[in-house]
Amino acid sequence: MALAWLGVLSMIGSPTQFNVMALYIAGLILLQERQTPWLMAQFLPGRCHDALNRLLRVVPWSTRTLMRLLIAYAKRQAENGYLSLDDVVIPKPFAKCIPWVGWTFSPSKGGKVRGLHIVVLLWCNGKLKIPVAFRLWRPRQNCRRGQYRTKIQLARQMVIEVRAEGLPFEYIVFDSWYNAKWFAKWLNRCGIIWVSVLKSNRCVVYRHRRQQVRHLAKTLHLQWREQLALQAVALRVYLPQYGTILLVVTRNGRGKWKYIVTNDLYADLTTVVERKCSRWDIEEMFKDAQQMGGLAACQSRVDQAMVRHVALVLVTYVVLERLKLDPSETQGDVKRRFQLQAITGDAKPPKPLRARAA
Repeated sequence: MALAWLGVLSMIGSPTQFNVMALYIAGLILLQERQTPWLMAQFLPGRCHDALNRLLRVVPWSTRTLMRLLIAYAKRQAENGYLSLDDVVIPKPFAKCIPWVGWTFSPSKGGKVRGLHIVVLLWCNGKLKIPVAFRLWRPRQNCRRGQYRTKIQLARQMVIEVRAEGLPFEYIVFDSWYNAKWFAKWLNRCGIIWVSVLKSNRCVVYRHRRQQVRHLAKTLHLQWREQLALQAVALRVYLPQYGTILLVVTRNGRGKWKYIVTNDLYADLTTVVERKCSRWDIEEMFKDAQQMGGLAACQSRVDQAMVRHVALVLVTYVVLERLKLDPSETQGDVKRRFQLQAITGDAKPPKPLRARAA
């Protein structure tokens, strides 16, 4: 029902292929781990695993069209949300033949890892989290001449797509990895408010003096903000090759410094900090997509199969959001509820025995 409500049936056109896609998403939800077509066919014998493999490899349907359905779902919320941009690395240390796999630095692992890199653009309104675009990053050595795209270039393509679809959003937030000068200038020209963070060694000009932001922070008088539970101060500085920006310097109770920047020069300090904290929504989405949706489960070497699996996992994430009975219910609760329904067939547990105490 959730897939039909999103309009997936009209996109596929064939009821048979729609049922196969619904079975695949049901397998992602009901299986706890290793959600491969073979295991789905073993535990959900609605179709053989060949039909599920064909869905990923050869059946004619577009992942871009599927993501446009999620954009339309976000537009139906009739609220002005925000965009969060980030990427996730799916470790695949033994994948030798997959062209999407490459080496990169992983903050969670604290070093370089070999894996699959997925760049995601998430729309959120404080209640719902809806992934509206994604790209798989391909290492340079696996690209043809002139076809290599950096993660920031992929992010620019996704922002262009969601704007072309008319998705309303107030601002876009990203970490320091995507805080490139050309990307920030492009967002400025598009009239898009952006929020990011600066590294401590970046140089800024304040009161005609050029210095690193960490040195500038030590000369500032930070005030305690009870609402944010940290010390903070906001000031306008000149960032070379960026222009004039609003810099918010914060320090929490453990002495950790943060340097938040935005092109919204008239924003309130509390607003800027809250916008920066909203980036954590995409981290929660990545965690749920891996633990609840089987983001790392695909074992195919075919390019199209890998891309389609990621798209179906993101749709599964939205389906789990849609199936919540209460806003306080987590995606884990929804997954567990459907697993219990599939196992017990809605049978109620017997009443506890009243044993006499010895």
